[in-house]
Amino acid sequence: METNLAVKLSANENCYGCSPKALEAIRAKVGGVSFYPEVNPVALKEKLAEKYGVTTGNIIVGAGSVRIIDGLIQTFVKEGEEVLTFEKSFVAYGQLSGFHQRTCRFAPLKNFRCVPENLLPFISDKTRLIFIANPNNPTGTMISHAELENLLKTIPRNVIVTIDEAYSEYVTDATFPDSILLQKKYPNLVILHSFSKIYGLAGLRIGYAIMDDKLAARMAEGQIPFSLNYLSSAAALAALEDESFIIQSARVNADERNVLYRELNSHGIHVLPSQSNFMYMWFEEEGEKKKVYDLLFKNGILVCDMKIFGQENALRITVGDHETNNKMVRILTE
Repeated sequence: METNLAVKLSANENCYGCSPKALEAIRAKVGGVSFYPEVNPVALKEKLAEKYGVTTGNIIVGAGSVRIIDGLIQTFVKEGEEVLTFEKSFVAYGQLSGFHQRTCRFAPLKNFRCVPENLLPFISDKTRLIFIANPNNPTGTMISHAELENLLKTIPRNVIVTIDEAYSEYVTDATFPDSILLQKKYPNLVILHSFSKIYGLAGLRIGYAIMDDKLAARMAEGQIPFSLNYLSSAAALAALEDESFIIQSARVNADERNVLYRELNSHGIHVLPSQSNFMYMWFEEEGEKKKVYDLLFKNGILVCDMKIFGQENALRITVGDHETNNKMVRILTE
């Protein structure tokens, strides 16, 4: 099919780019790429520890949160033990479990939500690690503080719960978990964050986790030296300094997300309310989904066909800027 692709709305990137301060930091460092990066990014860890009110011993930094997910499985799930997550959630949990030859079990969603109580029937003495994407990718739904705490109260303390908050900066729901507060109370809680989404540094591959210092020490033992590149730490440090960029990106996304949902929903298109920077569009039949995908692609808009993740009748669409969203609504409603 011929197309003049103008906009990529398939990977949940920040359509407004990254902080100008991050770009300045990259330009200032780029002449030094012949040198090795830090083995231990101390300054970045100190900045993150200050941001969250923890110690540097609670911070693990890696080449994207996916690399940390991989490290969690490798470190804490032994042969014969299992990982647990939800169906219709971030595919890396299952993929990386399989890579390490660990069984990954999948609990069902409830109304497109990762309801923690649905995990309980799947927990056994083999369960060592639970992954919950919050907000969930790809549905954009979330669990509340009370739901997460009830799970932590209920499950055995030797089961590690990883709450993946890659999109947390986009959340506007006041019931979203205060996961740092919970982590200090429940040492088996691990919190994942990413610089790939609202910070706009996806191409530099940098993420981090906050966890109990004993767990972090075990993780650090298996980390690959020089896993962060020379530019990523500098860019991340600068991005953390530019809070106004994050606030503005979140505000504009919330406004555009609300308009997009209202417009599409009013025209009978099945789209879920979202707490992230993307929307989940579902269809009764795969043929209907393909028609919408092809129509957008023909008009220069690339969205994510969830078939590649085993979901035949759904699309995931990143919330774009005002012009792009208007164009998409016009295409789909006409």
